[in-house]
Amino acid sequence: MLSGVYSVGGWKVKENEELTVKRLFENDAAEVEELLREVWPKAAEYPEKWRSARIIGQRQIMNEMKTGFHYFGVRLNRKIVGFYKARVLKDAYIGEHQSVHPAYRGRGLARAMYKHFIQFARETEYRRICVNVLPSQVASVKLMEKFGFKKVKEYEQIPGMLVHLYEKEIESEDATGKTVK
Repeated sequence: MLSGVYSVGGWKVKENEELTVKRLFENDAAEVEELLREVWPKAAEYPEKWRSARIIGQRQIMNEMKTGFHYFGVRLNRKIVGFYKARVLKDAYIGEHQSVHPAYRGRGLARAMYKHFIQFARETEYRRICVNVLPSQVASVKLMEKFGFKKVKEYEQIPGMLVHLYEKEIESEDATGKTVK
C-alpha cells in the first residue's frame, strides 16, 4: 500500500519537522474526529447545515473506512493536522472532505494531499480522479490548475452552495518513470 511519505522539500515545514501523508485506519478515528471538531465550526464559507454534517464521530469514520472510503492523513511530527477521504464512484476515484487544521494552513499541506491523491490514483491504477471545490476558495482553485485538473461542471451541491467539479485523467508511468498514454 502506498504510504506517501514526503520530506520537507517543497513544503513550509520548520527544520526538524517531519511531514508525512499516509493511509489512516480505525485506530486513527479519534484523532480525525478531533480535527473535524476543530476545522468545521470555523469554516464560515460553507452553509451551517453543511458544516455541522461534516463533524462526524469516530463510529461513522470507522464505518466509512469499512465500507469503501479510504482516509489519508497529513501528519506533522506524528500529529494528524490534515486529512482527506476518497472512494470509488462509477469509473472515478473521488476525493472528498479535505480538511486542514487552522493553525497549519498556508504551509502547503493541501498541496501535499493533492500530490498524494494523484500518486495514489496512479499507483492503484485509477484513471480518473474528481474533486469538488468552492469557487471562493482561491488557493484550492489554483491547486486544481497547478495539478492539471479541469473544471467540468458547476452546480449547487446543496441549495445555496455552488461548487465546481474538477477532474483529472491519470496517466500511467513505465518502470523508468516516463508517462505512458
